[in-house]
Amino acid sequence: MRLRTTFALRDWYDGVRTSGRPIAWCSAFAPAEALLALGIIPVYPENHAAMLGALSPDRDPDHPYSRPAIAAAQAAGHASPKLCAYALADLGVLHGAPSPIGSLPGPDLFYACDSQCAVVGRWGEAVAGHLRQAQGRDIPHYLLKAPPVRGPGHTPEQIARFRADLDSHLEEIAARFGLRRDEERLRAVIAESAAANRLWQQCLELGRTRPAPWTAWEAFTAMAPIVIARGDPAATRFYRDLLEELRERVAQGYAAVSGERRRLIWDAIPVWPRRNWLANFCAERQAAVVASTYTHSWWFDFAATDGLDTLAQRYAWNTMNLPGNTVLDWTLGIARDFQADGIICHWNRSCGIWNSYVKRRLDGLRDAGLAVYLLEADMVDATAFDQGRIAQELGEFLSSCV
Repeated sequence: MRLRTTFALRDWYDGVRTSGRPIAWCSAFAPAEALLALGIIPVYPENHAAMLGALSPDRDPDHPYSRPAIAAAQAAGHASPKLCAYALADLGVLHGAPSPIGSLPGPDLFYACDSQCAVVGRWGEAVAGHLRQAQGRDIPHYLLKAPPVRGPGHTPEQIARFRADLDSHLEEIAARFGLRRDEERLRAVIAESAAANRLWQQCLELGRTRPAPWTAWEAFTAMAPIVIARGDPAATRFYRDLLEELRERVAQGYAAVSGERRRLIWDAIPVWPRRNWLANFCAERQAAVVASTYTHSWWFDFAATDGLDTLAQRYAWNTMNLPGNTVLDWTLGIARDFQADGIICHWNRSCGIWNSYVKRRLDGLRDAGLAVYLLEADMVDATAFDQGRIAQELGEFLSSCV
């Protein structure tokens, strides 16, 4: 049974195009609320890249939109490991490859926060360089550098410097585009973002129910608004409706996986071109993927009254820049809370930083009693998915995971 609650991505992007407001291309973990409060609309090349991987013009998972897009980017001189497959796919559309939404609305600036990885800064440089060469446009490129986390958390001095850098960027952006900073507006946007996040968290938590009313495969799609529209009432409405629908499923005893016998966690970014294949493969073997470290990474808690301070506290870190033992404990906590029998760890050819965490956690996951399968693929490069090998390995893993 498909979820009836949906978010119309094409309509969302069409609305951005016709808004008349400045548009910022942002990395996923940039402080979007601060830009929204200025009157700038953030859009996300990473979300666009995920769509390129998840969708195909002829519904062939071996030939998603990302395949010709990556080829176009490579032909233009872009390459890994400097840029990941997400970046290559998105840049490929700038070089003429097709997109299911035509393209992203054109940027007036690029804003990135490197708490997730160093690629986002290089991605912005590549976008700015292309626009300069192809269109004669010079767009500003801002990189908010996150302080390293050495202990249990950032020091007050680190957060203060991070906040000061964000504040300086906002002052410059406001002056450049003739915008006015408004603290009351900022608090209202943060409050809206916090409301959507609380609803999103409640949706994810329902995966604890036996049988699970939905799976991570569905949540991967449902997370789009918390990425691209947090701070906007549209995201809050979407998650309010989704939570109501999921609660109805629980009340009806609906099982997302009929005869659920195994409960699993998915670790890392999805394999977007093969999300449906993996969902069906697991469901046919009565395995419910009830939670994911990826969806749980989009878990923002804000104190709206603290304004820019609360944004600085939250955006200075995410799963990708925390100490390995912290991420291990967090992952084990998810597995425990959701009563998981095992975990599928995506060894993502494109994402070296996440793979470093996967490698460091494997022994700890096994020592905790979890069955572990290392699935080698890529987030949007369909050529990295060996269906025959993965079907055999995953099938054997699920058979042993009881």
